[in-house]
Amino acid sequence: MDDKMYLTAVTPRGAVSGSGDRTEERLGKRLQRIGRDFGFFGLLSIFYGVCASFCLFRNPMGITVPLFVAATYGSAFLIFRKMGVAIKKDSRLLAAVSLLIGLSTCFTGNVTVGYYMNRLALILLFCIFILHQCHQDNKWNIGKYMASIVLYLAQAVGMVFYPFRHLGEYIQSLKDKRSRNVFRLLAGACAAIPAVIFLCVLLSGADMVFRNMLVVVISRFLNPVTLFLAALQTIFWSLAMYCLICSAYGGSISDGMADVRRHSPVAAVSFMAMVGIVYLVFCVIQIVYLFMGKGSLPLGMTYSQYARQGFFQLLFVAVLNLVMVLMCLKYFREHALLNIFLLLVSLCTYVMLASAVYRMVLYVQQYQLTFLRILVLWFLAMLFVLMAGVVILIFNHDFPLFRFCLAVVSSFYLVLAWMRPDYITARYNVSHRDNIAREEQNDFMRLSTDAAPALEGMADSEIKERLLSWYAGRYEVWDDGEPMGLRTCNFSVLKARSYLRNH
Repeated sequence: MDDKMYLTAVTPRGAVSGSGDRTEERLGKRLQRIGRDFGFFGLLSIFYGVCASFCLFRNPMGITVPLFVAATYGSAFLIFRKMGVAIKKDSRLLAAVSLLIGLSTCFTGNVTVGYYMNRLALILLFCIFILHQCHQDNKWNIGKYMASIVLYLAQAVGMVFYPFRHLGEYIQSLKDKRSRNVFRLLAGACAAIPAVIFLCVLLSGADMVFRNMLVVVISRFLNPVTLFLAALQTIFWSLAMYCLICSAYGGSISDGMADVRRHSPVAAVSFMAMVGIVYLVFCVIQIVYLFMGKGSLPLGMTYSQYARQGFFQLLFVAVLNLVMVLMCLKYFREHALLNIFLLLVSLCTYVMLASAVYRMVLYVQQYQLTFLRILVLWFLAMLFVLMAGVVILIFNHDFPLFRFCLAVVSSFYLVLAWMRPDYITARYNVSHRDNIAREEQNDFMRLSTDAAPALEGMADSEIKERLLSWYAGRYEVWDDGEPMGLRTCNFSVLKARSYLRNH
């Protein structure tokens, strides 16, 4: 069992110091096992670094991004197979979700979703994948998982020197003459690089034909800046993979989870009761004044003005309610009255969410649709479903809330990643008005290539022509002023260019 990647190396509460020493010794042996197999882990990390650099170098949202995701999980599968750890069914599902997210990147031109949000989602899913593979996480809650992710990444950063240490030990342990000759061959090739550069500089001054050929080769294939940056990225990804291996196999994250529900529920009952009463009054006002349109408003305020105010306050309070309920369930012992008031707060949260959605819909009707408003409506819908899991947890403390939240968030995020919010924004705004006012055309010019096909319905030909010319100029090149090639191909850009050529 020593070679399995189930990390149970945390000193229990109240254990003697000798136990901590034994834990350190076990972790050291696990890292030594990685060092002994450096021929496998090291070469795999280097190969992964080359693949990652090829897929991502100056390529934010190209077709090779899903290839990078496939290479990442393929490397992880090989590592677990080497360690004799079976791939869990849930882990395969996480890999499939990550691949779909990576694939969505090359089908959108929205940088916020396709680059920033997708990158964050892929990092979190990969960390969850590793932790799920390496630990018995059936009873982990959200807090435990978030803390474990932070600790896992922090440990990986702290192990940045292990690749170099293991490389040195591996070279010293080689006894085969052929193996040593391979390293000598590589060392000689590396030493020859500065000599070749110096000789090429001298020879280029001696022959113009050789010089012109050298200029063409360097400018197209061997640009020193490009090679240097690509080499740095390759080294970074290689070290990252190796350090993540060390952190997963030799880290100190425990499987167990301390029971912190030791506090008396009396204070929580009184606190949630007072909060619940305030929420109940507020929700009655929402139902009577906002949803039913009855009651008398303050002097000089219309129902439309009343409905459009307070959205962000409601959103903040709804998220705060979710946190308060989870904290009460985590730190206070179970009590019937506490469960009743937690349920009351949860139901009031649903009313607040409905009120926030209604207000946002009125905002959209008045001020049209934007990407941020789509993002807010998406978040409210996801929060509505997540709150159902919290309600179940109130009466069933064994409910796997984290897995429920992971499934819900993954499903909702896949919808967001593939829905092309910019196209929906432009399509809605164009279809709900006869033309686009001149002062608002900049809102369309901030949208990505996803929105280009939606301009078909615009009535103002002058504004449409200006927008199309902007799209043509903006996406004549894709990244760093270079034409879009096979590696950096993005289907949203191709579709926009096809539309522009036909119009």
